[in-house]
Amino acid sequence: MQISVIVATYNREHLLGGTLEALAGQRAAADLEWEIVVVDNASRDGTADAVRRFSEGAPVPVRYVYEPRQGLSEARNRGIREARGGILAFTDDDVIPAADWVAQIPAAMNRWKAEGVGGRILPRWEAPPPAWLTGNRRLLESLALMESEGGRLLSLPRTLPTIWGPNMAFRREVFERVGDFDPRRGLVGSRLFRGEEVELIERALAQGFRIAYDAALVVFHRIGPDRMRRGYFRRLFYDNAQGSAWRAPAPGDHGKLFGAPLGLYRSAVTGPAKWIVLRLLGSPRAFEAELAWLESAGRLSGYWKARSRAADSDRVSEIAEE
Repeated sequence: MQISVIVATYNREHLLGGTLEALAGQRAAADLEWEIVVVDNASRDGTADAVRRFSEGAPVPVRYVYEPRQGLSEARNRGIREARGGILAFTDDDVIPAADWVAQIPAAMNRWKAEGVGGRILPRWEAPPPAWLTGNRRLLESLALMESEGGRLLSLPRTLPTIWGPNMAFRREVFERVGDFDPRRGLVGSRLFRGEEVELIERALAQGFRIAYDAALVVFHRIGPDRMRRGYFRRLFYDNAQGSAWRAPAPGDHGKLFGAPLGLYRSAVTGPAKWIVLRLLGSPRAFEAELAWLESAGRLSGYWKARSRAADSDRVSEIAEE
């Protein structure tokens, strides 16, 4: 088996079908052996039956795997263990890969003599997007959209264009040497944590692996109306900041209060005032100020959670020693 396409899914039967149909329609050489591995991350909808029905008429082997531990990283790691391919490709259950996506993966690896590749993630808007969204590059990037043309080898420190989860593939040896996705990172149920693929790529680059961005690899990310609302971005920026602080190294004792840097308290206190003033003035920067404040509040919460967890761990150790 040359390529395993791993699709992690959670309660998205209504979207997963489109992804699977796009994979079934791939234009690949007859001698290219590949499979689809669907990892059901404890869905409560009809995902299992949908995959079974699809597999009955699919042109390539389709395998269904149930992973009860919640989290995108947990699901992807289970896919790595179950897959049989020498190349492990990843996409999401709300993504439509271009018809030549599978065929382009080994071609791109050969072009760049790389052990990992990724490419463009273009939007497929399911409703007309608002101007405040399409005109804001940071918001578009937070939707995992990557539209850069051309290609390049990635390096540290990372710059754009880079590789994100909906469109990435690695040779198996990458995981054998650097390990799996960090289960503390990435989506967990309804919590919008991020960064699992970025952290893994940074580990791979540090180990000397060649990772390339190649615009010939194209997928289309379906963006529904629920992700075109300001409320979604408020939750995304708060959750992502919380998750980043929760897993970050603890700051030094100097200039710290309850486990968090003092500067964060200033940002959390002054942020609402700045947002309110800009909103009253009708400034288009008001929403950005609100998101910056929510990021500060999220980081504070993350540091507090990390401190609380560390304290609980210390108490457990003390009891064990007694």
